[in-house]
Amino acid sequence: MVQLNSPLTKTPKTREYIDIFCEIKKLETFYHGFEENAPTIVVFGDQSSGKSSVLQRLTGGLSLPRGSTKSTVAPFKIRMLQREEPLHKISLRYIEDKNRKPVTPREVDFAIITDLDEEDIELKLRDAQRYVQNPSITDIENTRLPDSDELAYTKNAVCVTISGPGQTYNLSMVDLPGVTRSDEDNEVFVLSLVKEYIKKETTILVPVFQATSDIATQCAYRLAREADPDGQRTVGVLTKMDRIVDYPCDDEKHLELATLVKGQGEHQLVNGSYVIRNLSSVSEIHEDPEELEKETIRKLKQHIIWEDVPFDRFGLQNLTMKLSYLQRKAHKRSLPKVRSFLEDRRSEFQEKLNELPLPSDGNPMIHYLSSIIMNTQIPLPAAIMGTMICMYFYNVFLV
Repeated sequence: MVQLNSPLTKTPKTREYIDIFCEIKKLETFYHGFEENAPTIVVFGDQSSGKSSVLQRLTGGLSLPRGSTKSTVAPFKIRMLQREEPLHKISLRYIEDKNRKPVTPREVDFAIITDLDEEDIELKLRDAQRYVQNPSITDIENTRLPDSDELAYTKNAVCVTISGPGQTYNLSMVDLPGVTRSDEDNEVFVLSLVKEYIKKETTILVPVFQATSDIATQCAYRLAREADPDGQRTVGVLTKMDRIVDYPCDDEKHLELATLVKGQGEHQLVNGSYVIRNLSSVSEIHEDPEELEKETIRKLKQHIIWEDVPFDRFGLQNLTMKLSYLQRKAHKRSLPKVRSFLEDRRSEFQEKLNELPLPSDGNPMIHYLSSIIMNTQIPLPAAIMGTMICMYFYNVFLV
């Protein structure tokens, strides 16, 4: 059984903003915009840039499909939720048919993976991806996958829910298909899909750059700047640096990459980029990624060009601290919408209370609630119950 727990839950100051949003999350039944406005980390970049490997480390070990050829052809949505009972499951979310026509969104349970190991989870995820590529299949349990898929790439998503008491707080992350240049139609489709996911103000953008290709030719930077011109919600990730340390004499390449990491130069990002060392071959599958990362960083810092690059721009731990900081900022940006919603519900509830007859003690709230307790036949409309809960949380948390 794989124990999944994101390192994002262990960053400093996490508890300072978690509790209130765990409480507000309980209002989802009434505030349907909560999930839409909740911060989501979206990872994107060129095909085979190492996106899925970055997500695997950010989720604490979820084995997403990876490979030298295209491995991600649909969005993978990872939800890490705080719940009493542990449950790891895969579900399929359909929003388009085989002709790419929109359909009424529906989500179908696919597999429980709580007790599976890494290899079995990856196989299940690969099968799940193929089912969303073939939306005409309605009976998943009794229908075999076809030899060829209806959709090469799709907006339909594979959803992974990881819940349990060990999850410190709710997280939402998305791994998107890599942009491919081998087919123009597929390239246009994936670019459109990425733009759709990263345009929301509460989205945290994580463009992935592979060190082995020219930064100028990779789409990640351009997409990030278009969606987030001031760069406040973007943090870059530089992968495959282990292949660059073997060429210490290529000063031009080292200068290009070090400049990117520092957040300077032609492709600068306000929050800079972080050097991450993922497992790069089958032979490393049983290696400790943190130790491999430390070794790569040690070799890089021996190069004169990397000497003045701050240490806090290297490694997964520093990346998660930056992402946690950006999450707090995104939560803060979403508060006005939540506050406005609660204020509206409070006003509606106050109007309903004012319409009630006053009891002898002059307190309509006590009279109304007492009558509900004493007489179970009195109906309690969902709208009133919702406004009561909203009023409570508004007074406790937001006043």
